[in-house]
Amino acid sequence: MQAQALSPLWGLAFLLLIAGPAAPIRAAAPPPPPKRSDVQRVIAVAREHQPERPAERPLQIVLLADRKDHGPGEHDYPRWQSRWALLLGGSAASTAAAANLHGPDRDAPAAQQGAPHVRVTTADGWPSAEQGKTADVIVAFCYVAWTPERIAELGQFVDRGGGLVVIHSATWTKPKASADVAAVLGVGGFQRWRHGAISLETTQPQHPICLGLPPLLTLEDESYWPPTPAIDAADVQVLAASKEQVEPAQPATALQPMFWTYQRGRGRVFGCVLGHYSWTFDDPYFRLWLLRGIAWSAGENPYRLDELALRSAAVADE
Repeated sequence: MQAQALSPLWGLAFLLLIAGPAAPIRAAAPPPPPKRSDVQRVIAVAREHQPERPAERPLQIVLLADRKDHGPGEHDYPRWQSRWALLLGGSAASTAAAANLHGPDRDAPAAQQGAPHVRVTTADGWPSAEQGKTADVIVAFCYVAWTPERIAELGQFVDRGGGLVVIHSATWTKPKASADVAAVLGVGGFQRWRHGAISLETTQPQHPICLGLPPLLTLEDESYWPPTPAIDAADVQVLAASKEQVEPAQPATALQPMFWTYQRGRGRVFGCVLGHYSWTFDDPYFRLWLLRGIAWSAGENPYRLDELALRSAAVADE
């Protein structure tokens, strides 16, 4: 009997049989929420650190966003803009029903109040000329279409005392990392990214923003690295970092900046690499990082906005 050649499909089936079942693909999911009481203790530490706070001046915050550009629960800039306008500015700034981004609305009547003496406006794509003149802080969560004119404009805003906060995609410079952007933000972009568990290590526990925050925080998000060009350690303070592969397919890892501060002229910049998934914005510790970064960049008491961290947040009640 003449031998017949096996179909390539039979060969593939045989390989699958001897190889055994494939490892399941790990689906992204939010990490377990922290206990409300643990977060309250962090807030209390800051309150005790500065029991007598100076009178709070009116604060103008601009939330800069753009159209959504990723899948469900990712890079949802419009939802963040609406819900953080509520969180910061209350019902005067937003008609959103709650301040959480992920899952069903979490009822928090206090969220409708916002923060005292805070006014929030929103911008799509780029702040208006009027917002650039009146803002104390611009908070950007979206890819920024950088041009030489915009780099110069934002640099002048920071030079004259403006605060700037850049979140996740706002830290990733397109089409490639830029030394000119680094001169404004402290970091000019990145080259690599990874989705998964992020072990966030606090590297500057003595910095006011870090007061009382966990030395190690695990989040499910997306990291970017390495900062390109390399950061100037004399000007950029890395507040928290995660260990990432130095080179592809190599086991060696190194701490890469996830949160940083940078000062230029009379102004301040707070950078945040994380924020890919909507659920990250509901983590009260992540909120404290951002809220303190906003207040610090405005030249205010960094704990001025701490009380907002638990409104509509993802927490475990005991």
